[in-house]
Amino acid sequence: MQENRLRTYLEFQLSQILISGNVLFAQLLSYSPSMINWGRTLFSFILLGLVLYIRKRPFFFPTKKENLISLALGVVLAVHWVTFFASAQKANIAIAVLTLFTHPVWTVLLEPLFFPSRVKVLDLGMALLVFFGMWILVPSFDLNNSYMIAVSLGLISSLCMAFRNLLTKKYLSSHGSTQVIFHQTLVTCFLLSPVLFFEPIFSTTRDWSLIILLGVFLTAIGHTFYIKAVFRMKVKTAGLLSTVQPVYSAILAWLILGEVPRKEEFIGGGFILLAACIETLRYQKKTE
Repeated sequence: MQENRLRTYLEFQLSQILISGNVLFAQLLSYSPSMINWGRTLFSFILLGLVLYIRKRPFFFPTKKENLISLALGVVLAVHWVTFFASAQKANIAIAVLTLFTHPVWTVLLEPLFFPSRVKVLDLGMALLVFFGMWILVPSFDLNNSYMIAVSLGLISSLCMAFRNLLTKKYLSSHGSTQVIFHQTLVTCFLLSPVLFFEPIFSTTRDWSLIILLGVFLTAIGHTFYIKAVFRMKVKTAGLLSTVQPVYSAILAWLILGEVPRKEEFIGGGFILLAACIETLRYQKKTE
């Protein structure tokens, strides 16, 4: 049992390392969030489809209801990814990633609506820590302020992520994570495909190489491991543990883009990451 928990934890951390690099492509690629996410999901669903075909697994679930739910969650995923990348382009990577990781707060508050659990005092305490961190991130609450707009987009993205994780676990946890991500990336790619009529497609070998890297490794593999781990632990636990991801993203942004977070991002991020440390200790002590 302990070995399985350790394996789940390590797979989860691997997924976070891979996923943490996603947002860098909002700066590495000079295209709109819709175009970037169309490209990433194109290669993602193709790879996942090939994996299902080679392993002789069905592409769809046995019931119409499960297929409809799975495909509908692709719409939620599309909104989540587009607003997340838009947040990074509007301000910077640190703002986008830190704001996204208010999703544990939404998860803690929404989980009782989907599962037989209660909001605990410690959960609310960590939610307040995260909200306080978000308050520090915004220099002024002016609707014309780029940081305010970026934080708002990040909050929309985080809410979508919380709903997607909760509904995926509630209705689809008995199925393989590869099938789930295949459905969701397929729908996202289809929904974003109209962007091809309005914007130029990737024009250089570098751009295509980056999109393939993003779609195959950081999306298909990273998110498959993430969903697999979510199926094995409480969604709020996965959400709070994943708040370590801003650390990975910040390190990668510094090493690759030379982007150094502002003082406010260090302080606000510290409160958010404190919630992750507390939940990590809780996860190690309990059985799920």
